[in-house]
Amino acid sequence: MATEGIVDQNFISLMFVLLAAFLVPILLSRNSKVKLPIVVGEIIAGLILGPSVLDLVSLDGDVILFMRDFGLAFLMFIAGMEIDFNALDKIAKESRARVDLAFYQNPIFLGPASFGLTLVTSVFLSFMIVGWGFIDDAWMMALILSTTSLGVVLPVLKERHLSDTRLGQTILLTALLADFVTMLLISLYATYLSEGGLEVEMLLVFLLFLVFAALHRTGKVLGSLPWISDLIEDLSHATAQIKLRASLALMVGFIVLAEVLNTEMILGAFIAGVIISLLTTSPERRVERDLEAFGFSFFIPIFFVLVGVGFNLRELASSEQARLLVPLLLGAAIAVKFVPALIFRFAFSWRESIAAGSLLSARLSLIIAASLIALDLELVDEATNSAIILVAIITVIFAPMLFAVMIPETEERLSQREKGEAALKRFLTIIDDLGDEFEKEDLMAMFDNIDVNHDGHLDIHEFVAVFEGDLHIDEDDTL
Repeated sequence: MATEGIVDQNFISLMFVLLAAFLVPILLSRNSKVKLPIVVGEIIAGLILGPSVLDLVSLDGDVILFMRDFGLAFLMFIAGMEIDFNALDKIAKESRARVDLAFYQNPIFLGPASFGLTLVTSVFLSFMIVGWGFIDDAWMMALILSTTSLGVVLPVLKERHLSDTRLGQTILLTALLADFVTMLLISLYATYLSEGGLEVEMLLVFLLFLVFAALHRTGKVLGSLPWISDLIEDLSHATAQIKLRASLALMVGFIVLAEVLNTEMILGAFIAGVIISLLTTSPERRVERDLEAFGFSFFIPIFFVLVGVGFNLRELASSEQARLLVPLLLGAAIAVKFVPALIFRFAFSWRESIAAGSLLSARLSLIIAASLIALDLELVDEATNSAIILVAIITVIFAPMLFAVMIPETEERLSQREKGEAALKRFLTIIDDLGDEFEKEDLMAMFDNIDVNHDGHLDIHEFVAVFEGDLHIDEDDTL
């Protein structure tokens, strides 16, 4: 039957996509000299599989298009979970406590000021590009240029133990604002264009935030009820996995709500991720880790491979205007981050300020999402979309490299508090992964055994003795 043939072709294409998603990490890990992000490898793999090279996969099938769109939604969902409001609160509190800093040296001032200058610079350069005849819509291009990849910035700062420093906090705050504000503005502008102007219906988008506030408050209240929290914990293991089911239902619910309100689904998915981030209170954040593992093992790799499939290399190569647009967009993408980052010079050295601009210039998921929205709205053609994706690939490869050169990894050891927090997090994660549950009486009996002196207090040496095997426990003792 014809229908069976269509289904077969969809699943054949999906098979090639998943095979590419499986092989890319292996191929990149085999050559440690190539510091290529896995997502870039997935895009390149999609380019090879797509019409530009082998023509084994296309974006014609309904299943493939759905997987691409859901992968994008899941990526935005994960991006929302990366908005750590506890980190923002910590930055705010520490900044207020720094009486030795002038207001213009404070991360709370530098972050928003830098992002505000980014928006202004992006608008200025976008109108210049429009004036030269390369694109037609300056406002969408300005929002595309304003994006930053928080998924790149945060890991780099953590790897170099900079996330708790004043420089790291300033960069992190700027990236958080870039992710959240540009996501909102892109969705609002796309809704404005879809409605054909300013309409009352546009205000419905803010119902998403009302629902967001209501669910956040409800989640906090329900989580404080002992019988609710006990029920959730009882259903969080084995086949139930109630927390993961609830998270996925929340994500899809907000996607549907965003569609009903005639706004972009990525905003709904993003807000759902923010809710999960706010409601996750456990230090090991297992729900977030499980959702990331689920997303990055299936839906998100499919999205990036299919982005590569849609990357029209022939169209880009045959269009002289698109070829000229690539270096122009690359220069603009760098300028809109480097120039505003110079405001960091109020509080940091020239080297640190330029390094901050280089790291913030890394783009990936959000710029690709924004470009796809612009393509769907026919604000850009396929050649321009491919040029934007190519700029994203270049920045995400070279921006972290330049940051590493400007801010070399130090030999400084972690502070005692940092080591303690990291060790505790690993310890709780190991216990949680075992799936064993301990009653209060069991824990009291266990620590009574560790308390060799029986003075009611645990000595650090007594606790360490457990791990070193020096603690003597009688065979009749029960832990």
